[in-house]
Amino acid sequence: MATPLLEGIDHCHLNVNNLQAAIKWYEHVLGFYVVPELAFWNEDGKGPLTLEDENKTARLALFEREGDSKGIAFAATGEQFVMWLKHLEQLKIKTVLADHGVTFSMYFKDDSNNSHEITSHDYKYIKRIYKNVELGSHTAKAN
Repeated sequence: MATPLLEGIDHCHLNVNNLQAAIKWYEHVLGFYVVPELAFWNEDGKGPLTLEDENKTARLALFEREGDSKGIAFAATGEQFVMWLKHLEQLKIKTVLADHGVTFSMYFKDDSNNSHEITSHDYKYIKRIYKNVELGSHTAKAN
């Protein structure tokens, strides 16, 4: 069974002590800025708040909370996303599928219990295939 391809890393999850202070730090030190079209995810002021570099090559998802950061979110096209979901299901790795309104994500854990994500911005393509996943929901798909 061939492993599906990825497009790269979409974003990294980072837990921060103070979201507003972190925004200022990443802007001042690394030149990151808030991605306006994704800012609505930060409704409660605790994240996720997505920041991006000026070249649009690196993204961070900031969460105001204690504890270890969550892991890596890999990027995939819509086609790759569907292939990854099938691949992980064949390997009997539990996945959770989420409709974020503008993106789709699948969440899974590695054998050390680290959480990871594969995300796709090819929303319309995936929504046609996974019509029954409701907006904002997280639906378990495999064992």
